Amino acid sequence: MNRLKCLSVLFAAVLAGVVFVACSKDDDKPGEAGKEAGEAMCGCVSGYEVPEDFAAFMAYAEQLYNCLATIAPYSEYIELAGDVDNSYGYDPEAENPLYSVFAFTNADFEKEFKKATEVCMSPFQMLFDLLMPQGDQE
Repeated sequence: MNRLKCLSVLFAAVLAGVVFVACSKDDDKPGEAGKEAGEAMCGCVSGYEVPEDFAAFMAYAEQLYNCLATIAPYSEYIELAGDVDNSYGYDPEAENPLYSVFAFTNADFEKEFKKATEVCMSPFQMLFDLLMPQGDQE
């Protein structure tokens, strides 16, 4: 009987360790997902070059806009902050205006997404700067 008690305690300890490891791994999931989403966004954005003429610019704008679709699989952690009617929540006065179009629901995801995209967001930022209304300009 004592042997059975020891085995059940050992089994419970092993099971608790497995549950702890599984829970710990889940804690990393948003950060890993943020890195994946950022890398996917960069892969899409860096695949295009800014055109020289206006006609080609509209096609370029559409291609970069389609890069926003790379965040769709991560909708648990990130969404667009608005829609076309409110310029997707774009705030030119924000510390980093481009990121104002994203609504993050997890801080770890946001941190890793921003870290993964900081190297490739300048063309995307230029696009938003060109397309978003700048208010009354004289």
